[in-house]
Amino acid sequence: MKRSKTFYISVTIVSAILLSLLILGTIFDLQISQLFVDIPRGSYYSNNIFAIIGETFGENILYVLLEISFVIMFYYFARCCTKSKWLNAFVCAFFAVCGVVVCFYCINKTLNYLSIYTNFGLDVYLANQMGKLSVLAFSVVVNVVTFLSFYKISNESIKQLVGFALCVMVVSLISNAIVQGSKYIFCRTRFRAMLYEGYDNFEYFTNWYQINTNRFASTSEFYEDYFKSFPSGHTCAAASSFLLILLPSFYSKTNTLGWKITFSTFAGIYTFLVALSRIVAGAHYLTDVLVGGLVTIICVFITKWFIVDKMVYKTKQKILEESKK
Repeated sequence: MKRSKTFYISVTIVSAILLSLLILGTIFDLQISQLFVDIPRGSYYSNNIFAIIGETFGENILYVLLEISFVIMFYYFARCCTKSKWLNAFVCAFFAVCGVVVCFYCINKTLNYLSIYTNFGLDVYLANQMGKLSVLAFSVVVNVVTFLSFYKISNESIKQLVGFALCVMVVSLISNAIVQGSKYIFCRTRFRAMLYEGYDNFEYFTNWYQINTNRFASTSEFYEDYFKSFPSGHTCAAASSFLLILLPSFYSKTNTLGWKITFSTFAGIYTFLVALSRIVAGAHYLTDVLVGGLVTIICVFITKWFIVDKMVYKTKQKILEESKK
């Protein structure tokens, strides 16, 4: 598909800005964190409200998109797929269960973060069987409500949205696999881990491109979290909001300039705020959030340019050829 001169200029400008930020972070990662991090002495977690909100809710956009995708796939196989009746029933059950699992994981993770910053005894409640069952029950309710909210959507709309749902699942799987796998390869020490352990001279700091082989020992309850700085999982999840820019390619009702601007603006602001909050929290450096977000954004645009645009182009060509007959 032929692209305009404006498109290539925009890509060049954005690429130059991102490269400049990567160079800036490579040189001044530690200094930037020292400037922005807001953590009380002797605490592992920040009491900055901006950092707390980012840590608690920053990843949730990913789970919302996945939940919606599972609902779309459920209705597609329930209404629009002409394959075996029993196979369709099995696939529908699979996506319904996936929806409950995603809801449970999202709600449980959010409550666990809230238990860190509140004195409501959520950690004790979530640790016992009754707490887990109540979260599961609430997850089922949320899942049912989500499914019912899509009940009146037409079959034609479901057929349009199924491509978007598949893109969400594929991009989410690949981007998160890359980011979470990289954490265990690079083992970069979090800024707040060094502060918490009293290493004020930051002798355990490493650059983002280095594999950390100089890890310190500790008996802290937070030790398992110490060496997962690079890349940022929260920013990777937040950047899944850029999947919304694919929606107009599939769903005709959103294929307007207004919706496209809205989706792009929301994704950019949301990802930026979550990324900044992770630096303020001392959980990540500039390069961590930059790479974490870029992994997802690159996956989104690869999907758009090499899969979605080709699909749309072929569909238009097919319609054009049929109209000529």
